[in-house]
Amino acid sequence: MSEKKKTALIKWWNGVPRAVKAAFVCCFIAGFIVHIFAFTNIIPNSDGVSRVYDEQQMTVSGRWFLHYASVWNGYFQAPAVIGFFSLLFMSLSASAVAALFKIKSAFIGGACGVLMIVFPSVAYTYLYTFTASAYFFGLLLAAAAVLLVTKYKFGFLFAAVPLACAIGTYQAYLAAAVSLSLIFVILYAMENGRTAKDVALCALKFIVFLSLGTLLYFGMLKLYLAAKELTLLNYKGIGTLGEGLTLRGIAVLVYKTYKRFVSYFFLPRGFSSYTTVFSAVVNAGFAAVGLWAFVKLTVKNKRPKSNPGAFALTLVLCALLPLALNLTVMMGEAMPIMRYALVFTYVFALVLADRASSLGEEDRDKDKKPRCFTLRGAAILASVFVFIISFNVDNIVYTVSAQAHRSSESFATRLVERVESAPGYKNGMEVVIIGGFPSGIYNNDIEPFSLVEDYSALSTSVMPLNKHIYYYLNDWMNVTWREPDEDLMIAVSDSPGFQDMPLWPDDGCVKIQDGRVIVKLAEEYTPKKDYEKQYENRK
Repeated sequence: MSEKKKTALIKWWNGVPRAVKAAFVCCFIAGFIVHIFAFTNIIPNSDGVSRVYDEQQMTVSGRWFLHYASVWNGYFQAPAVIGFFSLLFMSLSASAVAALFKIKSAFIGGACGVLMIVFPSVAYTYLYTFTASAYFFGLLLAAAAVLLVTKYKFGFLFAAVPLACAIGTYQAYLAAAVSLSLIFVILYAMENGRTAKDVALCALKFIVFLSLGTLLYFGMLKLYLAAKELTLLNYKGIGTLGEGLTLRGIAVLVYKTYKRFVSYFFLPRGFSSYTTVFSAVVNAGFAAVGLWAFVKLTVKNKRPKSNPGAFALTLVLCALLPLALNLTVMMGEAMPIMRYALVFTYVFALVLADRASSLGEEDRDKDKKPRCFTLRGAAILASVFVFIISFNVDNIVYTVSAQAHRSSESFATRLVERVESAPGYKNGMEVVIIGGFPSGIYNNDIEPFSLVEDYSALSTSVMPLNKHIYYYLNDWMNVTWREPDEDLMIAVSDSPGFQDMPLWPDDGCVKIQDGRVIVKLAEEYTPKKDYEKQYENRK
């Protein structure tokens, strides 16, 4: 590299705000420390058992951009490579957030980066290792899109493209874009001298941006579905989202969204199983810090007297914030992996503390009296407690998932041994397995594991369904038993010989009948649902 280029690079680096650099570095380092288990182990779950290699053609789920967002790791479930790229994308996202909100303190910027990477939704995303880097790239696109809106006069127009791609990677990241946009408008409204008209125009710009991005997403989705001759997967309402929704139905959804928002942060074992009494107290403390900062900023800017209209709009926008942060409930689903936007609740409080503390620093320059130092310190202290809580939750998630994998491997090994030791067995025989992992037989009762969402399913096996057993045997154990077609499974399940067999693990639960091996893990075969058949024919 020439000296001229080195000088330009150093000049550019020195020009990056300290808070932006701190957000990147702290996010990357904290992510490596907290999630190292995910980067050094393969964690198959009920989806991952079929994803040793997968081209991520998920247009049937509305994720038409996922295939392109997955190229970083070559479609292989390579945890170290995926870990590097996912940390890179998350760290860039944290930097984008720090730049978006013009954070001044490196400590606050670093805290934002740390909380964004340790939030429990990240650990649940790493349970889907095969797609984690793509999802975090989608989050980066969403954050970058919002930042573009603020950087250029007509940024709200061309920023719709990365937003559409972000939603096309994972629909839940619409909530992230909406939340970041709304927080920016709130902070803009709180600035000294802003009028109601200024706030309304700023909000309108973001409304246009979000609308264009969403419309572009749906337009591209229709093109992809038509080109591939597919229909949307009828899974958890994806294919019929919004159809038949009445005013009463919308009101119920709004109420549920607010209720679950409060429950997530303050109700132990409410909306989230990993919300405890301790974490609820910490969250209450964090909320107090944010409210403290909000009041200080309001008083400092002499509101509501100076600009009552802008102040009223600020309160309205704040009231709408839980809807944005918890938008996935409005979208019809709220699995842990889909709740990522909720982390911006903490970020909002940190940014408020940063701005209130910055005002205090300005005052200190004038009259030499330190102010608001305790506010910034309280924000950092609250972040430390949230980090500790999240660190534990994340690694309990990994511990439980690893146990589920070991349990599955142990069971599958014994299953293969039972089949191959059956009298009359010959290599190459068709093996018909009826039923999923017998979770009612093999389980544990370790109390901390109950902090994990869907603990009962996750802790016992990664293959709860009939098809998952074949996926696991084929892709993870190199056992070449192919899944029989649906008609044969139903015919075997209905046969008198099968009905007379005892359930696993009793003697006689494996036998040879009509030239094939029959394994009885359940009383009857559960036919595949339409969405499962659609998924198998995705392209």
